Amino acid sequence: MTLNSRASVFMLLSTFTLALNSFIAKLLTDYFSTSEVVFLRVFLPAIIMLALAAGIKWQLPNKSAWRTFAIRAIFIVLCQNCFLVALNTLTLVEAVILFSTGPLFIPLIERVLFKTKLNWLLLPTMALMFAGVIIQNIHSDGIQWRWSLLIGLGAGIFNACSQITLFRASKIKLPMMVINGWSFTLAAIFMVPVLMFTSEGELFYQGFAIDISNYSLLLMVALIGFSTAATQFFRGKAYRLASSNSQLAPLIYSNLLFALLFQLIFYDTTLSLSQVIGSVLIVLACIINTFAPNWLLQRQAKIREKKCAKKLSYL
Repeated sequence: MTLNSRASVFMLLSTFTLALNSFIAKLLTDYFSTSEVVFLRVFLPAIIMLALAAGIKWQLPNKSAWRTFAIRAIFIVLCQNCFLVALNTLTLVEAVILFSTGPLFIPLIERVLFKTKLNWLLLPTMALMFAGVIIQNIHSDGIQWRWSLLIGLGAGIFNACSQITLFRASKIKLPMMVINGWSFTLAAIFMVPVLMFTSEGELFYQGFAIDISNYSLLLMVALIGFSTAATQFFRGKAYRLASSNSQLAPLIYSNLLFALLFQLIFYDTTLSLSQVIGSVLIVLACIINTFAPNWLLQRQAKIREKKCAKKLSYL
């Protein structure tokens, strides 16, 4: 198997574990509150990643690194809470699609924070995405606004913020396992006061009294931790093996297909026509945002080459 083929396999494994994690999180909401599931999704992976990092040589982060980790941890907490609230009321596919809109918001956020240049495609793709969200609210008796869709978009926005801070954190001279491990550890710490405010009295301490005789629940709790850590590991491995980022780009949204499979197999739910059309428009906006810029650059390069070839032919 070539390096590029191995990179593609690792990327598919990362998108599968990401969809699996979302599916298990939805199942766990039957046993725990939203904030408790979020805590499990950040605390367990933090332990796993830092345990794996114990066998790697690395130094303690400096003050600047801790600040970057803390900022990313805040966005992780906000993103996970929005995603779990949306997951409670929306279908698995709808929630995952809205979470996956993160790349759409990255250029807009970078423009606000770093004054970067905006691509002209941003406004059309954003309009297409919001049109999809509006269409998802259309029912036979008119528009019935579902605020959980906006909360799901909030997960996408905070996911974008988390990815931006991850990019900055990746420049720190530390292994990615350590960077992610400390970021998730701080996120777990930040979740403790959230748990205290969202639980009443003794419920806060009883929330994690897991029945050890319930093996299916124990398995789900274990998988929620390992699948998050596995997603980070597989994606990092894929990027290291790939010859170019464009090679992996087509596979990024395969987690939507895996989420759809989980929904079809395990849930007896059907999407209405408006939900399907709205979801397709949102996915289309994400795909255009991912692939169109590179396609346009390649097209412009070919046009320039043809012009140069014509000029040379006249000489």
